[in-house]
Amino acid sequence: MANEADRKSFLTIFLVMVVATVLIAMGVAIWVPGDPALKLKLAITYGLLILIFLFGFVILAAIASGRIDITELLEEETGGASTSRFQLLVFTFVIGLSFVLIVASSSSFPEVPANVLALLGISASTYGVSKGIQAGAKNGTSGSTTTTPSTGPSTTQATSGTTKA
Repeated sequence: MANEADRKSFLTIFLVMVVATVLIAMGVAIWVPGDPALKLKLAITYGLLILIFLFGFVILAAIASGRIDITELLEEETGGASTSRFQLLVFTFVIGLSFVLIVASSSSFPEVPANVLALLGISASTYGVSKGIQAGAKNGTSGSTTTTPSTGPSTTQATSGTTKA
């Protein structure tokens, strides 16, 4: 029953966010003076920006209230800390925040250097390799095949298929 209540509250919050976004976008389109194409571009841009902000706010509020559990965000299945998850999380946040600050200060989107993409790719592949190693260890495959020697003569005997009367 609590799960149904959570779904209804999420749907209500989602609808309120969408309605607020549409109203603000309409306000921008109606009251901003200028070219209609520019007004449409501004309305869509601000509408999407507000919608993304509201989604982020709802997620942060759910984390703060305990509805979204992040206690195991950086944990391995065995309970220890995962350096590959931590590295991916830190690199993603640092690079993402850097680009947000650059866009906010220069009002234009900068070109993404190849080194930054390579760094994110290396970090993500480290996490992927870590998950692959964990999955292999979980399935019992360690990468090498071992054979077990037989312990004595076989217990099955061949029968000739003829019967004696």
